[in-house]
Amino acid sequence: MKLERSRRVLALGASLVILPLMLPGLAAAGAATGPIDLGTLPGDQYSQVNAVNDDGVMVGSSTPLEGQIKYHAAKWDARGRISALPSLGGEQSKATDVNSAGVAVGWADEDFSNRAAVKWTPDGTVTALPYLPGGDYATANAITDGGVIVGAGRAADGKIHAVRWNPDGEVVDLGGLPGGSYANADWITPDGRTIAGTASDSAGRNHVVRWNLAGAITDLSPGNPYSTPEDMNDFGVIVGSAELNGNPKPVRWELDGRMTWLEYPESGPAWANAVNDAGAAAGGGYLVFGTESPVKWDRAGARTTLSTQRGLGYDIDRAGTVVGLENNIATKWDSAGTRTVLGTLPGGTYSVADHITANGTIVGLSDNENGRTHAVYWPAR
Repeated sequence: MKLERSRRVLALGASLVILPLMLPGLAAAGAATGPIDLGTLPGDQYSQVNAVNDDGVMVGSSTPLEGQIKYHAAKWDARGRISALPSLGGEQSKATDVNSAGVAVGWADEDFSNRAAVKWTPDGTVTALPYLPGGDYATANAITDGGVIVGAGRAADGKIHAVRWNPDGEVVDLGGLPGGSYANADWITPDGRTIAGTASDSAGRNHVVRWNLAGAITDLSPGNPYSTPEDMNDFGVIVGSAELNGNPKPVRWELDGRMTWLEYPESGPAWANAVNDAGAAAGGGYLVFGTESPVKWDRAGARTTLSTQRGLGYDIDRAGTVVGLENNIATKWDSAGTRTVLGTLPGGTYSVADHITANGTIVGLSDNENGRTHAVYWPAR
């Protein structure tokens, strides 16, 4: 499953019943535990997991952090052992998603000018996916268990179009909004029938969009172009944010296209970062001026405040357990709101949990005694 809750992770570190409001102190905190370091590829100093499947296979990237960031696609087995995923001969590559069979997708540079969408089989064999006609750039973002892949690619008109690759390798141009210059397909439901992502309009403003099985696009935020999707569940329900009175506010888009504002009465910004298959969401926002706090919302949109301390929720599992961070340390809140501090690597001062799998394995990031941020995980207990 692809991780999409990392857009504010590093920035924050650097800087079906209605649940009652819950404040710190109403639920006891669990004892701190430490993560397992997933390490880096030889010669690198930083790593990040971008996706993990339910068997615990993880994919992402490793980089040396020398001058400009140079991504190297990486894979970890369920025991946390890292290996390099082969490139196409260019300098950079990144893995972005992995399905239940262990097939990974992402992108790899062919040379200094061409970037291709790729897939890697479980044994690591790399295959370049076809470009759109006339194109020389593509990225793959997500893959289903059936082998349908979605992403984006440059077309002959010079614009970036959303793309679908069928299991037989056929590339399908999903296009974008009329007059827009950019569209990107970020997610696809397991049955392959619903694709979601973003697209710009003729004025360059961002919209949340969805494509059906036939490839027809629907603008989910026609009256609110300053909208951003953050996650989609297996049934095509999307969460993210939309602008309200000058601030982003948390929203959920139903499969029928309706947009629901999630409860967040404060005046500052707020976001929904993840949604589970029951429609409950996790995220956060400004409870106190200048301080983001973690919250979750039930299916009806009612808010439960997990903490008034600085932090955010980044993922939520089927049982309603939320993972994220509080005061710059990775934290888990179970369905009853009981908090467990997940700790950091030895000598570290920052960590974040940004994904929880169906079996309870948690994946995230932590810095170490050298100040280098590594991918980490907390095995299911």
